[in-house]
Amino acid sequence: MFRITTIFLCVLLAAAAVGRYRAEQSVQKTRIELERLETTRLDELQQIQLLRAEVAYLENPERLAKIARAKTDLRPSEPVQVVSAQQFAVAMTGTDGPQIDNGAASSEIITNAIAMAQLSSAE
Repeated sequence: MFRITTIFLCVLLAAAAVGRYRAEQSVQKTRIELERLETTRLDELQQIQLLRAEVAYLENPERLAKIARAKTDLRPSEPVQVVSAQQFAVAMTGTDGPQIDNGAASSEIITNAIAMAQLSSAE
């Protein structure tokens, strides 16, 4: 009886040792994977910061104005080029259009203008 108990306990000890070894290996692999993921995360954050800096440079108004001056003949709008909502309605419909109170643009006129602009840009 003593030998059977001893053999059983030795087998149980060996099984426990194998289980512990496998658990340690699993933990070690998981730690390596976590380190790899953390490194990847830091690299991605650095890339995001670099891209944000690049966007800030590309969207710099002074830089864009310099390019616009070099590539186009764009100038600020002159007062004769800007029309009121009432004048716009007359030009678009050929009629006096709805009356505008206190110089505020009618939302209907603006909605119609947007719809017309979308139609003309789709063609």
